[in-house]
Amino acid sequence: MTDYRTLGERLLACFAALNEHFGHEPHWWPIITDDPPFEVLVGAVLVQQTRWETVETAIIRLRDAGLMSPEGLATVTTDSLAALIRPCAFHAQKATGLHAICREIVQEYDGDTSRLLTGDRMTVRNRLLALPRIGRETADTIMLYGGGWSLFVVDAYARRLFARLDLAPGFDFLRAPYDTVQHLVEHALIPLLPEVSITVRENFHVHRTIEANGSSTFFFAQFHALIIEACVHHCLARHPRCNQPGARRTFADPRKCATHCLTCSGCPLRARCAFNGTATAHHAAAAPAHVPADRA
Repeated sequence: MTDYRTLGERLLACFAALNEHFGHEPHWWPIITDDPPFEVLVGAVLVQQTRWETVETAIIRLRDAGLMSPEGLATVTTDSLAALIRPCAFHAQKATGLHAICREIVQEYDGDTSRLLTGDRMTVRNRLLALPRIGRETADTIMLYGGGWSLFVVDAYARRLFARLDLAPGFDFLRAPYDTVQHLVEHALIPLLPEVSITVRENFHVHRTIEANGSSTFFFAQFHALIIEACVHHCLARHPRCNQPGARRTFADPRKCATHCLTCSGCPLRARCAFNGTATAHHAAAAPAHVPADRA
């Protein structure tokens, strides 16, 4: 039987260590248009099996072409859209999907992505899941960063990190169903979040809903960001840099990750990590998790 209190305390310790190491980066998800919810939706679709460096340059091309709006993507030809988002993986399929999504936003929500994201949690999630190219992870990412919903996004990075930390002995983070992992983490964390003191120095757009939804929205957005930072800089799928400075990434927005891990001594979680470059608590934790692809 899962000890939710213990798991929650371990998750908060993980958050605290990562937050101290990386800090809050207000431009972690760079927003370059005046419609953040829509831009988050587009980015969440494009980033599937694609590095963020490629996604942000594609969004810049869409913006410069005057197409970064539901109306713009609903009317552009799919061939033109595919050319603009290339070399994002599956660019032709993503172009078709985005075209259909934007037609839905225009026809059913008067071109307002915020209306698409309004309603109770299951209604909004099911609404997103009914759209092409949107699976559970993508839907939850859009809800959290675009709509300000307080929820935990289960991605390959979280599965890898939590498996290597062996946060819940006997639970297989790598292969458990998406909703099972999400329920486990949220059930462990939510009762403890009122005890967490969070200071937001500079909000980025996805955190502006804190006044309405409470600091748990910021917590889950920040925790998701920190997990990704840990896994792109230190906890790599292969050849992790447990005791080395973080791997360097270059982005279109030069502020993103500009100071992360260049001179650190290693992953802030390495002392409590069962993997740590030599051993693994789960035999598959050294390799990318084989979980169902997040696409419709």
